[in-house]
Amino acid sequence: MPWRNGGGVTREYLVHPGADGFEWRVSVADVASDGPFSEFAGYERVLTLLSGAGMVLTFAEGVTVVLDQPLQHHRFAGEDAVNATLLSGPTTDLNLFWRRDLWEATVQVLQAPCRVAGGNPALAYVAAGAARVGDVQLGAGDLLSTDVPLDVAGEAELVVFELRPVRAACL
Repeated sequence: MPWRNGGGVTREYLVHPGADGFEWRVSVADVASDGPFSEFAGYERVLTLLSGAGMVLTFAEGVTVVLDQPLQHHRFAGEDAVNATLLSGPTTDLNLFWRRDLWEATVQVLQAPCRVAGGNPALAYVAAGAARVGDVQLGAGDLLSTDVPLDVAGEAELVVFELRPVRAACL
């Protein structure tokens, strides 16, 4: 789907719908040129560099963040005015967005074999290598979603997001 600002496209992996669009979503974006990020007011986001030489994120208040190592990530507010400058050619980025009034999220990079926690939504993206959960084989680019603890076998690098509700929801 096209970016909100029209500057590129993203592939949505998983979307948790909500009253005003979505409560959280995981997506992968191909960034081919320098430019501003789309605004997502009311959301937090974590951007994780998957491939490419990386980028420099320049925030409106003058802060810069360099993402130049695979699986390096940075969290920031969706309404922050951010401009990306590519270091040397296109990049591919994994993104988690979540409504901050409903969810809190953490991100960690794990090496399989490992255990992915449960009890809340947990999302494990296979960034490299091959993993296995029971009889299910996972390769680079696959996303596992679970709300129960899972043992992940194999030799893989995983980006794991865990989401926790901020407050009880009304039914």
